[in-house]
Amino acid sequence: MRIFTVTLNTAIDVIVKEKDYKRTGLKKSAEIPAGKGINVARALKSAKLPSHAIALVGENDVPLFESIGNDFITAHIIPVKGKTRRNITLSHTEDGLEHHERLEGFTVTEDDFKKVTDCIMDLVSEGDWVIFSGSLPQGISINSYSRLIKLCKTMGAYTGLDTSNGALLTAISSSPYFLKANLEELEEIKGSKLFAKEEIEDCVKKVSAAYDIPSVMVTFAEKGALIYIFEEDRFIYSDALPELEEKVSSVGCGDACVAGMMAGMLRRLSWEECLDEAMKYANANLYTVTPGDLDIKYLSMDIGEFK
Repeated sequence: MRIFTVTLNTAIDVIVKEKDYKRTGLKKSAEIPAGKGINVARALKSAKLPSHAIALVGENDVPLFESIGNDFITAHIIPVKGKTRRNITLSHTEDGLEHHERLEGFTVTEDDFKKVTDCIMDLVSEGDWVIFSGSLPQGISINSYSRLIKLCKTMGAYTGLDTSNGALLTAISSSPYFLKANLEELEEIKGSKLFAKEEIEDCVKKVSAAYDIPSVMVTFAEKGALIYIFEEDRFIYSDALPELEEKVSSVGCGDACVAGMMAGMLRRLSWEECLDEAMKYANANLYTVTPGDLDIKYLSMDIGEFK
């Protein structure tokens, strides 16, 4: 079994400390090849687990993204006319919060999208996992994830989905095997706010049954996560792990969480252990500047050591 990540809307994360920004603007910033699927692949690499990263990238930024390739990440970069979007993160601010600005990037054509489908058809085999992560770029059809998930299913591959807004609402109808959503995204599916635990569980059950999604994970930021297993009609909960040192950045924690679930599944762990891995991966992401570049000392700790 191999793991593929697909990132249709890659980004260059520009991370700068507030004091540096005030003094030099973006001149002292770090530019990191990113995008949610790229971050998942990088987190798997931190745990020494191999993956393939399929990504659309602005033609001038191809060398930057090819640099992610190493012994654990096989990069399949598909150039697109235009620039890769920039996500600017202002960190170490006086108010203690991270501030984000997201800029638009390239526009994707149907021909660009065909290159993605061709790449998947050439590489993916029965039993592989294909994770679709992130937003959709400009120009692409809103049902693009749905089309790709259906393609992978015809090839006998397992599919995972982590997206939002219209892309989420259309893609769930294609019945991915695994859905990861945060509370706000679950509310998008529901069409209204969710407050009580019973409301959330009822919504998750209905989503799983209505869209034939065997496993649904919902994250609650610092309050932890749950996973629902349709076949067993069972919820599993996990608290978020405590911060053991000053965090560097929370960017990419959700992607690291997905990587942890995939790592657990790859190792054929129980669902409880998979969720524990997801929480450890998300926690380990807090202490590095690069999304998905985990502080590995937290991956080797027993979950009880965090308590």
